[in-house]
Amino acid sequence: MQLSASSITKTRTICGYCGVGCSIDLMVRNNRIVGVQPAMDGPANEGALCVKGQFAYDYVHHPERLTHPLVRGGDGQLHRASWDEALDRAAAGFLQVAEKHGRYAVYGVASGRTPSEADYLMQKFIRVGFGTHYIDNCSRA
Repeated sequence: MQLSASSITKTRTICGYCGVGCSIDLMVRNNRIVGVQPAMDGPANEGALCVKGQFAYDYVHHPERLTHPLVRGGDGQLHRASWDEALDRAAAGFLQVAEKHGRYAVYGVASGRTPSEADYLMQKFIRVGFGTHYIDNCSRA
């Protein structure tokens, strides 16, 4: 749902800061987020938002935000890569560590900002893929 009021467009979405799923309205002007409002009819938040959800949106347009994968080259520097190259490099790194140091040298840290389904897949990847229960999350504040 998009409504226009002068030069600001309001777009309903879900907050990306944690897994609660609060409904928010992004206030956008000239393709830039200029504010966030809690959705009064949001089933998870009923018009309330935490401080991060309402005010910490400047990272979206930050000039140092990564917009593509980077891999470390032979020169020790990070270089732009395709997603396939980056994922292949990450997979090779996991396998190399497990082969050299054993399965308990591999662990996972899931994000508190992702949906439960993504966290489930992360723990499944670590438990089934490497045979270890070394999985945690960053949800503690």
